[in-house]
Amino acid sequence: FNNELYFSADDGTHGSELWKTDGTNLGTVMAADINPSGNSNLIGLTVFNNELYFSADDGTYGYELRWYDGTNVFFQNINPGSGDSSPADLTVFNNELYFIADDGTHGNELWKYDGNINHYASMVADIVSGSGDSTPYGLTVFNNELYFRATAYTYGMELWKTDGTATGTVMVSDIYSGIGSSFPYGLTVFNNELYFSAQDETNGDELWKFGQQTTITY
Repeated sequence: FNNELYFSADDGTHGSELWKTDGTNLGTVMAADINPSGNSNLIGLTVFNNELYFSADDGTYGYELRWYDGTNVFFQNINPGSGDSSPADLTVFNNELYFIADDGTHGNELWKYDGNINHYASMVADIVSGSGDSTPYGLTVFNNELYFRATAYTYGMELWKTDGTATGTVMVSDIYSGIGSSFPYGLTVFNNELYFSAQDETNGDELWKFGQQTTITY
């Protein structure tokens, strides 16, 4: 970011905070002391919209979505008060930043942010309505959509995708039919197809793929 390398480090005085280096000893310095009273324990450093985004704890508002513009750190308090929204799996898709978060009301669901400080991050879809968790994971851009695994009460944990809208957030296939879970894992794009590990009613964990214009095959 900004021709420097950013990372999390603990100098023994400030706790785990945001650091940067230009490749020299003198140019390796703390960029921001996000939690002056302890560890910010930042994770998920992701460059988006000419800023550096991540999840961190400032000691007051909990783990929230934060970004650094090269000078200052900003944040959105998705889970009001000191509660943790715990943004994770930060992924840039369709000029927006997607991630998993819990606003304290809807459970762990898929969220997005357009990078405009006057706008607020918004939930893409409440896959498990109410306070239940769909716990999306493994956000992967493929074929102009965002794929991930998620859990629904009726189908278990299966492969899902979204175009960024609630109506466009759908299950791709019920690989393990019924409420059983196929547990898709390790989503990887290769040769215009999406590969992953999954299981159905007959086979254990095996290699699966999903093509641009085909059904899922084993």
